[in-house]
Amino acid sequence: MKNSRVHGPTRIVHRKAAICLVLSLTILFVSTKTMARIPDIFQGYIIGGIQRGYAAVSSFFSRSIGAVSQLRSLQRDYEALLDKMQDYELRERDFLALKEENQRLKELLDLPNLPDTKKIAARIIARDPSNIYSSLVIDKGYVDGIKKYMPVIAYQDGVEGLVGKIIEVNASTSVLHPLYDQRFFAAARLAKTRAEGMINGQGFRDSPLNLLYIPKSEMEQLKQGDIVVTSGLDQVFPSEIMIGRVESFRLNESSSSLVIDVWPSIDLSRIEYVFALDRGPNE
Repeated sequence: MKNSRVHGPTRIVHRKAAICLVLSLTILFVSTKTMARIPDIFQGYIIGGIQRGYAAVSSFFSRSIGAVSQLRSLQRDYEALLDKMQDYELRERDFLALKEENQRLKELLDLPNLPDTKKIAARIIARDPSNIYSSLVIDKGYVDGIKKYMPVIAYQDGVEGLVGKIIEVNASTSVLHPLYDQRFFAAARLAKTRAEGMINGQGFRDSPLNLLYIPKSEMEQLKQGDIVVTSGLDQVFPSEIMIGRVESFRLNESSSSLVIDVWPSIDLSRIEYVFALDRGPNE
């Protein structure tokens, strides 16, 4: 028992001594003097490995710095191209707007002539603040020859159509009463059968007009798409100006006439230019 207790600590001391010896030999081996004794081939491997590692690290940092610089350059080029693209888009929109404006002006120049009638071109510039839903303001007034109750027409998609009449005249502007207003009335007729009646608006731009007082005997000949024109019997609007086309019709329950829904030939939500008709001093 005593021998085992003595040998145990002795073995631990021997192990520690062996570990110290190995460490000492390792340090001695890698010391400068030991390196001098290593064959040249091994020195080449070690030094070459260190040099390659240093070169790899240097190359990595150099590539990283170059990549950052290149990325910044690409970002500047991208921003410059983006600015150019936005500029081209603005120019394209301006070109398209100018092209559409030229097309509208060309259509206006091709407007057919009404006999013994002078046309005064005007542009719609606003809506009447006191009657925003039914009156339009044009950029011509009495200094331009505009008179009260002048008929107004427009030209759209190859069609000459009725727009309304002038109800107020100022020096350089006038108020236009459109045909879809409930207060608007005009003598009208069916172009095919020549049956006469009265056209009246319903108060909404996206609603059809009402052609009233057409005899019910016309129901057999009446068809959807038939053209409705002014008759000229009211002494306000010249005859044969297109108003619109028949959309539907029904019998008026309170009389023996028809109520015909007429869709206007001119879309007032798209027009910009109109013509006031001056028929001379006898207007």
